[in-house]
Amino acid sequence: MSSSRAWLGVVRRLVIPGAAAFAVLQAAPAFAVLGGDLSTVTAAQSRMRAARVTTAAAQGTTVHELRLADGSAIREFVNAQGIVYAVAWSTRLKPDYSYLLGIHAAEFEAGIAAKASTPGLKRSVAVERGDLVVHSSGRLGSFVGKAWLKSQMPAGQTPDAIR
Repeated sequence: MSSSRAWLGVVRRLVIPGAAAFAVLQAAPAFAVLGGDLSTVTAAQSRMRAARVTTAAAQGTTVHELRLADGSAIREFVNAQGIVYAVAWSTRLKPDYSYLLGIHAAEFEAGIAAKASTPGLKRSVAVERGDLVVHSSGRLGSFVGKAWLKSQMPAGQTPDAIR
């Protein structure tokens, strides 16, 4: 009887959390924005119940601004190939990075974890890991930031244009 209880403990500690993590990872690309295609912009608009304003920009790029009822805004920058190469936000509440960064959220979290060992209050963070760059800052009621993929950035465009 004790061996069956031990086995049940192993299942509870390893299998169930592993299955949950697998389910979350499988669902992430459906909501991905950064690195996603134009359909993720439409999905984001629907999910957030936001108004969308689209503006043509230089080099065949477009900017899709999603405006929320509370005054928050998320801007998604789409390159000529139809890929969301950058995201910028100005929100009242801390943004859901796993949603904004999609499959790149794990890289961002790893970058934050590496910086967490330094003492002090962290109101801003800059993470550069591989292709991903994220600059984020905030305080109660005001969060701003931007993230981009270096490999998808149109030639001649600078990160300063992402805002």
